[in-house]
Amino acid sequence: MRKLFTVAFLLALLVSAGAAEAASRVFVIHGIPSVPVDVYASLAGAPIPGTPTIPGFQPKAIVGVPTGGALTVDIRIYAQGADPQMAHPVIEVLGATIPDNVELSILAHLDGHGAPTATIYQNDNSPVQPGMARVSVRHAAEAPAVQLVAGGFPKLALTNPYFGDLEVPATVIPLQLQVPFTGAAVTPSVQVAFASQTRYFVYAIGSLTGGSFDFILHVVP
Repeated sequence: MRKLFTVAFLLALLVSAGAAEAASRVFVIHGIPSVPVDVYASLAGAPIPGTPTIPGFQPKAIVGVPTGGALTVDIRIYAQGADPQMAHPVIEVLGATIPDNVELSILAHLDGHGAPTATIYQNDNSPVQPGMARVSVRHAAEAPAVQLVAGGFPKLALTNPYFGDLEVPATVIPLQLQVPFTGAAVTPSVQVAFASQTRYFVYAIGSLTGGSFDFILHVVP
């Protein structure tokens, strides 16, 4: 089970901007295997904070924070323990806009060539029908195109960093990633028990050729 927690400093930063506006929610996700990092977040154009906003951010960890409304932030990610005044960030996202009343996932991951990058996904947070679950599959790995096969039926074909959503019955369904249109398995088939009116975000991360290909499963009721 992934660790979901709130960082007080980041919460204060986000809530401080526009508390009277419609709240949004942001998930920050670490999708680069074996690389702990320090995350520094500030309002756009402000100095880099003196201490990390998220210190020692571990691979596959998830930080969830509500916001107080629309704002624009700078996010810099450094190797754990690096001096942000001296080192170059591993990933830098400047001027990231968080609109009103949305849910975003900000994922640090590898691009299709293996370079560190970040992608901001806007989540579908509309209600899920009773008896159904929503699955969002996000290709964020150094790997060729993959196709999600659910219950033996091809559903989504994706390349990095794209995603696709589908709704499935709230039951146990075998999921597998395959090479598109060939049936060749990329991963073993895994039985997943989907709960009614629940959202599931599945991130393919790491490097297929480098031997670190992995998944993050983020469940949001």
